[in-house]
Amino acid sequence: MRLTTLQAIFAICVILAVSACKEPEGIGLEVLPDGEQMLIASDTTFALEASTILHDSVPTSGINSQLIGDFSDPIFGRLSSELFFQFKLSESNLEFPSDAVVDSIILNLAYSGSYGNTDKLKGLMQFGVYELTEDLYPTCTAEDSTYYSRASHSISTTPLADFTLWPDLYSEIETLDGVLSPSMRILLDSDLGTRIINSANLASDEVFIEEFKGLNVKPIDLVRPSGTGSILNLNVNSSDSKIEMYYHTDNEDTIRQFFPVTCIDGVHTAFSHEFSQEVTDALAGGTASGANTFYIQSMASLRAKIEIPHLKELNDSGYVAINKAELVIPIDESVVTEYGVPTSLFVTGIDSGDAAVFVVDQFEGPDYYGGVYDSENKEYIFNIARHLQSILNNPEEEDYGLYVVNAGTATTAARGVFNGPEHATNPMKLRMTYTIIE
Repeated sequence: MRLTTLQAIFAICVILAVSACKEPEGIGLEVLPDGEQMLIASDTTFALEASTILHDSVPTSGINSQLIGDFSDPIFGRLSSELFFQFKLSESNLEFPSDAVVDSIILNLAYSGSYGNTDKLKGLMQFGVYELTEDLYPTCTAEDSTYYSRASHSISTTPLADFTLWPDLYSEIETLDGVLSPSMRILLDSDLGTRIINSANLASDEVFIEEFKGLNVKPIDLVRPSGTGSILNLNVNSSDSKIEMYYHTDNEDTIRQFFPVTCIDGVHTAFSHEFSQEVTDALAGGTASGANTFYIQSMASLRAKIEIPHLKELNDSGYVAINKAELVIPIDESVVTEYGVPTSLFVTGIDSGDAAVFVVDQFEGPDYYGGVYDSENKEYIFNIARHLQSILNNPEEEDYGLYVVNAGTATTAARGVFNGPEHATNPMKLRMTYTIIE
C-alpha cells in the first residue's frame, strides 16, 4: 500500500476512530486491495517515564527584557539573577569644562514586569553595583558575542552603590528632564562621574569602554526568607535605561549628561539557584520520583525529561501511520500558589549529545502544536504526531526522548509542578490515534 493511498483514506479513519480501545478493529476493508487490511486504534495506555532534571545554561544576551533580583520560592527554593552591561557616550568627542564638578550620577533601569513579591512587607531586597574590570563585547545581533546564564566576570571589590530596594513598578519618576517610566533608580558614587569628567578617553565609544568597561548590578542579601523578594524584568532598550550625570561649573548651576544603555552594549544576566529539599529529592529520584510529580522552572533551572520506552513496538504490527498524538500534561493542583503557573510550555526532542532540538510539529504553528495553558482543564496539550511518526519511520535510530521546558526560560521566573504518568487521579498521558496497514 503506497502512502498516497493512505492519504486518501485518512479522513475516513479519523471519522470512524473510536476512543480508547486497546485492540484495533478492521474497518474500510472494501477500499483496500485483496490481501491487505487497515486497522485503526485509539489508545491512551502508552507507558511514559518522566523525571526532573537540571536545565542547561541558556543565552541571556540579545534580549530586550533582562532579569534581575532575588526570590525565595516556597516550593522550589531561592533563585537570583545579576546584570552585566556597558554604558556608552551619547556623542563623540565629548568635552567637559575644566571647572566642572559632579553633583550626582544616577543609574536608571526601566521596569517591564516582575515575578514574586514586590509589596513593602515582603519585597525588600538589597543590591550592590560594581564596576567591571574585564571587557564585555557587543551583543544583540547574530554576528555579536553570546553570553550564557552561567557567565562570570571580574568586578571591583568596592561597590559604587549598596542599597535596599522596594520595587515600585507603578509610579512614574519625575526628573529635571521630564517624567520617566517606573524604574530601578540608583545613586552611584560620585567618584565615577569625576573620573568620567577627567578622562582622556571621550573621543569615541571604542576608547571610552577601554577605561569604563561596564557595570554589574547584583543582589547581595546573605539570607532570603521563604516567600520574599522578586525577580524583576528590566527593559534595557528603553530610552529611560541610562546613566544620568549632573554637574555644575562656576557659571552654570545644573548641567546634564547622559550615557545610554542599549541591548547591544554587552547586556546579559547570570542566574543562580539554591534548591529546596523537595526539588533536590526530585532531582535525585529520577523516574521513580517523576512517576508521580515533576518540576519545571525557568531561568535555566529545571526541565522535565519524558520517554516513551515502548513506542517502537508499534512497528511489530506492520506499517503504522499516526493520525494524531497528544501529550497531555496536567498541573498538580494541590501545589498551585499565588505565583501561578507558566503561560505556555515547549516540548523539544533530544539529540545524541543531550541537547534540545526542535520537533517538526513546532513548524506547523501554535494552533496545531499547542503548549498553551488551558485554565479550564488545568493542563497543557501538545500535538507531536509528526515527531513520533519520524521515530517509527526510522527504527534504527536511537530515540532519546523529549524535554519539556518553560517558554521564555531566559525572560521569566515562572515555574510549575506537574502530574507524572502514574499520578493516582489525573496522570500525564499520551493520547494517540494511529492506523495499521498489515
